[in-house]
Amino acid sequence: MTNDAQDFIDALENFVRAELAASGEPADYNVEAIRVVDARNHLFCQAGKRMTDEGEDIFALRDLCYVDEETMEMRPDRGRMAAVARNFFS
Repeated sequence: MTNDAQDFIDALENFVRAELAASGEPADYNVEAIRVVDARNHLFCQAGKRMTDEGEDIFALRDLCYVDEETMEMRPDRGRMAAVARNFFS
């Protein structure tokens, strides 16, 4: 994986964490989505209440998370984010 892709994953993880914290809802009940506006410059925005649409670069927050088995809380899934990064940095 390139440095650009790794930087993208780090930025996306930070954005997802911030959106989850700002929503005030558990991620498994969260229906908000984000849009990748510019992957190279790590620009993301809120996309409203939507489902994942990879063709439009829109990803539901809960689709970018996994359940932490120790705390039973939703956490950003870097593996899923790496799959998203491959769409932009292949």
